[in-house]
Amino acid sequence: MADSFGKEETHEFLLESWLEFHDLVEAQPELRSLLFDPVTGLPTTPLLFPRIQNLLEERGEVSLLCVNIVRYSKIEEIYGWKVFDEVMCEVAGALESITGSVLRDSDIIAELMISGNSFVVVLSPPRNSIKIDLSARQMIVERVESAIRSHLSDTMEPALFKKFGCYVGASTIEPSENVRLERLVHHGLDSALSDSTARESIDAALRIEALRNILAEESVRTLVHPIFKLDDFSIVGYEALSRGPEGSEFERPDKLFKVAYDADLVMRLERLCRKKALEAAAALPEGRLLFLNIEPEAVCDPELREIMTTTLLMQSNLTPDRMVLEITERSAITDFTAFRSTLEYLRVLGFHVAVDDAGAGYGSLQCLAEVHPEWLKVDISLVRGIDMDPVREQLVAGLVAFAEKMHVHLVAEGVETEAELAKLREIGVGYGQGFLFSLPVEPFPADEAYESLKSL
Repeated sequence: MADSFGKEETHEFLLESWLEFHDLVEAQPELRSLLFDPVTGLPTTPLLFPRIQNLLEERGEVSLLCVNIVRYSKIEEIYGWKVFDEVMCEVAGALESITGSVLRDSDIIAELMISGNSFVVVLSPPRNSIKIDLSARQMIVERVESAIRSHLSDTMEPALFKKFGCYVGASTIEPSENVRLERLVHHGLDSALSDSTARESIDAALRIEALRNILAEESVRTLVHPIFKLDDFSIVGYEALSRGPEGSEFERPDKLFKVAYDADLVMRLERLCRKKALEAAAALPEGRLLFLNIEPEAVCDPELREIMTTTLLMQSNLTPDRMVLEITERSAITDFTAFRSTLEYLRVLGFHVAVDDAGAGYGSLQCLAEVHPEWLKVDISLVRGIDMDPVREQLVAGLVAFAEKMHVHLVAEGVETEAELAKLREIGVGYGQGFLFSLPVEPFPADEAYESLKSL
């Protein structure tokens, strides 16, 4: 992204100011780092003051937008700071792409602070009016919010996109003889940020109430997704997938758990999903494994030990050696000592352990190093397009070599094309699951449903 404000002919008011200290900035990189964000290249709020002062003098008020990017989980702890930086660049790109349509060419975009998670837009007044009325401002807020979400949905990996929210707030600054311009601006920015936070809070409260109803009514169901050996397409097991009420936004498990983490209800949700999965597993065909997703913090749940050794497990006709506890990566593991202790206890009982999303971020690699799993699932981001990408091919080949050396079963997730399948077989991946083979289904389909796979 360019280091200037973009369309120079509409930004003379800033360009003139900028040129005055251009040489000084170039001579002092540390000064430049205070005025422009090093990740997005956008200006920071101090460079907005000339434009805001100009509008206050000409129009008597200035309208601001605050675009607040909300992280629903510990993104940087799990994926690393570079991934979050990439997301912020995507948001900056989204704002730039809607300039001239949703936003005016003369609207100014900046970052609230260096390496933060919020952007500022100084709205230029309409051509036929001195001021922007409240209804027009609200319409702009909703259109900007919708446009950014749509852009991010189109450009980001779905799994990553679901971990973020975008909320836009607005405020209006009016001149005051008794208050310095800088304080007026910061007060306006605080108000716009508070407005965006309020919009987020309203959404969150409604979703939390809906989740509490789901938990109270136990309206979670279980689907299964088969895992195949890639040499003969025999089924080795099924991953149990939890779904909320059909047709609702909570049908997606990422939405369920995202809200559960926000509301500190993840343990209750985890217990319900586990209960439903084990109830469904009563019909698990002989000789097959059940892969049961477990949140990292739920591994230390006292009820997990009880359930895995008593009534519910016995009722499902499962023995521990037919269960694989699949450690998901929705949250970072904070206490590896307790985590390892519980896993070792469960292993003594006969349970197997899998690490999900290998290669997706720093969290999965740390989990892999600490857990020493029997099963390892290659993240969909490495599988997608592996037949056309030598880098992905080499990364997965490295995991194959690791798995062989450590006697770990390697599963490729998200296989969708025959070309991907051929490449995975070529480099030695032993197992796979994905839409090429089967969609998630009600438990448990007859083996005859997959006879056609043998022709692949």
